[in-house]
Amino acid sequence: MSTLLLVDGNSIINRAYYAVIGRAPMTAPDGTPTGAVNGFFNSVLGVMKEYNPDHMCVLFDRREPTFRHKMSVDYKANRKGMPDDLAAQMPVVKNILDLYGIKRMELAGYEADDLIGTLSKQGEEQGMNVYIFSGDHDDFQLISDKVSVIMPQSGKGKEPRVLFDRKMFEDTYGVKPEVFVQVKALMGDNSDNIKGVEKVGEKTAFKLIADYGSCEEVFNNADKLSPALGERVKNSKELLDLNIKLCTIDRESPVEENAKDCVYPSSTRDFPALSGVLSRLALKSLIKKLDLEDVKPAGFVTTEEVDDFVTGIKDQVESCLKSGLNIKYEAPSSFDFENLNCGIDFVDISSGNKIIILDWNSKTFYVIDPDEFNKLSSGKKVIPASYEYKDRSKIIKEPLKSVESVFDCEIAGYVLNVLSGKPDLQRLYESIIKSAYPVEEKKGPVKQLSLFDEITEDDGSSKVEETASKLLAVTAIAKVISRDIENDKDLKSLLYDIEFPLVITLDKIERNGMHVSGKRLSELHSEYTKRLEDISARVYDECGTEFNISSPKQLADVLYGPKYLNLPSGKKGKSGDFSTGIDELKRLRHMSPAIDNIIKYRELSKLDSTYAVGLARAIRSDSRIHTTFTQAMTNTGRLSSTEPNLQNIPVRTEEGSRLREAFTAEEGKILVDADYSQIELRLLAALSGDEVMCSAFLEGEDIHKRTAAKVYGVTEDMVTHKMRATAKTVNFSIIYGISDYGLATDLGISYKEASDLIKEYNNQFPGVTSYLEALRNSGEEKGYAVTMYGRKRILNELKSQNRNIKNFGYRAAMNTPIQGTAADIIKIAMNRVSKALEEKLPTAKLVMQVHDELICECNIEDKDLCASILKEEMEKAASLSVPLLAEVGFGKDWLEAK
Repeated sequence: MSTLLLVDGNSIINRAYYAVIGRAPMTAPDGTPTGAVNGFFNSVLGVMKEYNPDHMCVLFDRREPTFRHKMSVDYKANRKGMPDDLAAQMPVVKNILDLYGIKRMELAGYEADDLIGTLSKQGEEQGMNVYIFSGDHDDFQLISDKVSVIMPQSGKGKEPRVLFDRKMFEDTYGVKPEVFVQVKALMGDNSDNIKGVEKVGEKTAFKLIADYGSCEEVFNNADKLSPALGERVKNSKELLDLNIKLCTIDRESPVEENAKDCVYPSSTRDFPALSGVLSRLALKSLIKKLDLEDVKPAGFVTTEEVDDFVTGIKDQVESCLKSGLNIKYEAPSSFDFENLNCGIDFVDISSGNKIIILDWNSKTFYVIDPDEFNKLSSGKKVIPASYEYKDRSKIIKEPLKSVESVFDCEIAGYVLNVLSGKPDLQRLYESIIKSAYPVEEKKGPVKQLSLFDEITEDDGSSKVEETASKLLAVTAIAKVISRDIENDKDLKSLLYDIEFPLVITLDKIERNGMHVSGKRLSELHSEYTKRLEDISARVYDECGTEFNISSPKQLADVLYGPKYLNLPSGKKGKSGDFSTGIDELKRLRHMSPAIDNIIKYRELSKLDSTYAVGLARAIRSDSRIHTTFTQAMTNTGRLSSTEPNLQNIPVRTEEGSRLREAFTAEEGKILVDADYSQIELRLLAALSGDEVMCSAFLEGEDIHKRTAAKVYGVTEDMVTHKMRATAKTVNFSIIYGISDYGLATDLGISYKEASDLIKEYNNQFPGVTSYLEALRNSGEEKGYAVTMYGRKRILNELKSQNRNIKNFGYRAAMNTPIQGTAADIIKIAMNRVSKALEEKLPTAKLVMQVHDELICECNIEDKDLCASILKEEMEKAASLSVPLLAEVGFGKDWLEAK
């Protein structure tokens, strides 16, 4: 018997898009967002694998109004437009569907549900087993003996999908699927702006239909209901009649193709073209899932002429791999460390943690101990070729003494914008060498050990050859990139003077780690636990029941259910339940004292689980937390950190700031904290040359007070605290190209007031206005923005026809030179401070960087010298027309030092 799988395209791609909101965005090398594409096909392929359809079709909505809009002008009137970065992915999904051989369909005037209803009816009549994959509960009305709905679900511990056949639906809801439309008519649907009978929720609607079978019978028996409910039903006859029409899926839509025509795979299947598309989008996991790893991508490798130098490098790599790797387990008598003739990597094998060095000239690999390398390179300045050097080098206990800088190909590819985001080795090789990646990697995960892992006999012995092969490719990439940047002074300086030395600086910071008091975190956890219990008790008392406050479903039942608070419900969340998000809670806070306590509970629970408990788990055996910095991630050049992310320790609230008390100095030592004061505004003044702003910084004046005086037309002694706070928001917002609407939202003022503020700011600071306009025009003309040190951010968004995406590109054109330059300066400062401490105060350690802030740990008696070094090196990191200012503090913990 044939199986027909029908997929609600809009429903599933929407779920995929919102599932990754808040995470680092997935993008293709050309800037195309791909997170929803990846999530969509992961979901759909999972269903295909489970149900093995031989007929299949994905159905989509269209932009035009449907026949339902003619019935009701209110239908879906509350719907916001599709987010721009999701809209950009819709044609990508459709193209991949075509190339993989999956039929798709859309029809003007009809919704995807109508097409699903029509094809499912045809499939049923033709004897097929029909499965509908959709997150839209409207499709429940289509369930029959031959038609089932596969409903995706999310949440920890849950299965990814639930199959609703007739029995499952009736067991779950207590009614037959044929009357689901009647239920929807009674309760309405906020997501479609369909108003139901007043105060009739899901529970009541299902009970009424279970008792009476239809809306008509509910109406006929209204006198048997409670007086209030009966009266509301009697007053809703016309509403119910309209709702039934709006909620009923049209199963006779004029589709061009029948269910039997939706054969899978279809004749449009083209694996080479599909492999080419996925390769350009850098969706390697989909290539693997679709078994396309051995399919040559059509049109992926560029056809531009590759010069002889690159060809020669490629030929050397392939020849070396073909003839077999020359690997020696002994140190050479001498070694050429010049001109990137040395590649370096690390491997953990049964005989210990080893270094692999490649002699490019002879194509010989030496597997040696760290001590042997130090002797071999003693007295020489070594800049080896490597990839992910900082992270991979953690398997050796001490940094290599002679390596002061590293030609890290990952970072070089990132700075040169070779690929979008964090460039993996295979894509980097194919992009730089213009040839297929020649190294065959072993299947399965490879464990890379760290400083704190124990080594066993099973941890190695088979890795050397694979690691050596990769090192050959890495050194080839470095050879080509180093030649390409030779004539670009800015990029060469950015890499060799800032980014490559920073690899070693960050390695030292990570190895140093930051001392953390597990006892203090435990005390905070105990305090938070007690306070959470107290807040919970108050919430239970105010709500009249005990429940899991952290459960959105249980919370929604208590907030909106008739048994408890019975508050007016608002928008629905992704699960179909009424939202309990922070915006909804703020909307309700004046209606019940429980709401403020629920908000407090959430905030405190987050601090407890993520920080008090989460940070305690990250403390290593040396009582320190060793975060991992990433250089090749952000568009602006700023560093990010993970495992754990110490850059997100909350500081804006008193509760969050207390967590910094747990970051302490060791006994007999002290923390010295230095933070750039208003670096982005100082850069704006220096780069724009605005006379008013420059004079404020040169005279040591309060820039926010000066701005307030100018914008409000008063003398500085008349500036109130509120005026200054408003001016501060305006100052920082201008850098990011904020709109009138955005500023109005941030300040809680009217659109006109915000518009007037921005206009007056532009009048008072004409140099800033002209500078930002020039950046905008330059970005549009050149297609990129550049920092003071030559870092480029490609502005692919300016190519978009979508207004919102294009406006984001304009904002990036204006803030990248400022924010990116600030990122470059803190990196320069880190390198300078690290070197100065080694020379002048080797007992001190640089232990953390957070945005524009550096933290050192030193002996108490050395605190003044350490502070002097920090302040001097940070303030001399850049030469500007206005002074850089680093503010320094001391303390036994981070909070006190800050």
